[in-house]
Amino acid sequence: MTTSFVPSNPRTLEAPAEAFHTFSAQAQGELAAYVAELDRAYPEGRVDAIPVDPAVCPTFTAEVEATRGVIDSTAHFLVYDRVEGVDSLRGQAIYAWVLGTALGTPMIQNTDDWRMIEVYDRGLRRTIEAGARYHQTKQGSYMHNDAVNDVDPIDYLLLSCGQAAHIGGESILVDAKTAHEFLLGYPEILEVLTEEFWFEKRGMSEEPGFFRSPIIRYSPDGEALVRYFRTYIEVAHEKVGEPLTERQIAALDFFDAVLDQSAVQIRIQLERGQTLVSADDRFLHTRTAFVDRYQPREIDMRTDRPEDVNRYMFRMWSSK
Repeated sequence: MTTSFVPSNPRTLEAPAEAFHTFSAQAQGELAAYVAELDRAYPEGRVDAIPVDPAVCPTFTAEVEATRGVIDSTAHFLVYDRVEGVDSLRGQAIYAWVLGTALGTPMIQNTDDWRMIEVYDRGLRRTIEAGARYHQTKQGSYMHNDAVNDVDPIDYLLLSCGQAAHIGGESILVDAKTAHEFLLGYPEILEVLTEEFWFEKRGMSEEPGFFRSPIIRYSPDGEALVRYFRTYIEVAHEKVGEPLTERQIAALDFFDAVLDQSAVQIRIQLERGQTLVSADDRFLHTRTAFVDRYQPREIDMRTDRPEDVNRYMFRMWSSK
């Protein structure tokens, strides 16, 4: 296994061994052959338009099913290691597409009905605060989960690494259960976080759209679930004409401080070919600052080589 841990703070939580999976040689062979077959059959167009059948790779599919419980019930995230024989950027995207489809039904992520999004710095002048979406920038330090701009939550967030940053770009992970256990000692803060806030359907509709949701809610069996991206919340409240109250701001400040503690964080540096899958409404994440190799530019996964591009990820949302 090639995943490395960031040694910057000894109090940072260590990821459990069960949260990492290297596919067997047979599963890797099945998948690499299927990826190559799909790449030949569909050389043009979007990867998320390629019809796939994970059952073509029975060993691979069985291993995905065998590890699903780690994401659903225990660690709430899992890193799948790279697959031998999948070496190109488009090949990695197809691998991610097959994996995301094996986990569930890929969900739409924008108004163009895309079900896979390329995450890399486009060099935009516009910031997240000014309306850019997180995946278009290199901004970091915004702890969040991805189910913040649509009413319907997603089950799985998948982030697959086509190329790591030159320096930095670690994934910071916080289990909602761990954060919630801390908040139980501060019921006045938890009370605010379970009340409804405004969220913006940023990137999900042509016209401005908003909905209300608590930041902390609970599953039928009482497990803490989370929906959070502070910048998106603040912008939504301003746009609907209901700025956050001092009470709400104080609660968000407290929540941010909880999430910023090394004692609740796991840090992982995804390497090229690895794929992180998390139970989205049970897990928060962000990335550290990073430095890229080159000036920002548009990346073409069909013609660019991994060694010639900046930090480059593929993101999917899947529902069971």
